[in-house]
Amino acid sequence: MTRPLVGVTAWRRTLDTFYGPDRLHTLATFYADSIIEAGMTPVMFPGGQSPEDAERLITAVDGLLLSGGDDVDPETYGEENSASKHSSTDVDLFEIALIKAAREQGKPVLGICRGLQILNVALGGTLTQEITGEGETHEPFISGTDPSIWEERRHVVRFQNDSIVARAYGIDEAKVNTLHHQGVEDLAPDLIVEAVADDGLIEAARCRGDWWALGVQWHPERMDGEHRNLFQIFREAVQARMASTA
Repeated sequence: MTRPLVGVTAWRRTLDTFYGPDRLHTLATFYADSIIEAGMTPVMFPGGQSPEDAERLITAVDGLLLSGGDDVDPETYGEENSASKHSSTDVDLFEIALIKAAREQGKPVLGICRGLQILNVALGGTLTQEITGEGETHEPFISGTDPSIWEERRHVVRFQNDSIVARAYGIDEAKVNTLHHQGVEDLAPDLIVEAVADDGLIEAARCRGDWWALGVQWHPERMDGEHRNLFQIFREAVQARMASTA
């Protein structure tokens, strides 16, 4: 079978370049490498495009991966900003349009970190703008900390019975990385909880019905072992959808 094409959302940010600070569309190699290793081909979708282009872009690919990035603008889910640090409304609206187009076309979606959050918002849910705090599973982020320390931080997530993530991992719980300061507050009506942390935060959710859409709060692309199985089951979902429409 032809390698599936997967659209991957990019993170728009300002970085130092040869020309000085420049606005760039970025995608960590971890995402692209994970997609390629799972037998698929990544196609980057720069953020902030017109929502009107979403349907055509989704038509051109076989699946969609929503990558991590900035906070979702609280206005997108009807709240004022109380703790969101960086957001771009045009990026949010574009990604929401991608999600809705993927649902209409039955294209599988995998959301990672922000990806779970924007999936929840797109389907009518809300977010907690700051989840970290003393005594909680998700400890506060400290500005200026060596990034390697964040990579080493882990917390336990517990999988629901008969969940996609439980089948992917083959166990009922796993240690995952802790690289987020926001999370799901009100779960969208069409989503079902797949995993939770010890502090009660929803760590994974899937869509009800026949549309394959799964979001996880952790970053499997930055871990090895059984975490890579998430990309394999995503590929299987994409290939199953391709076969059904061939």
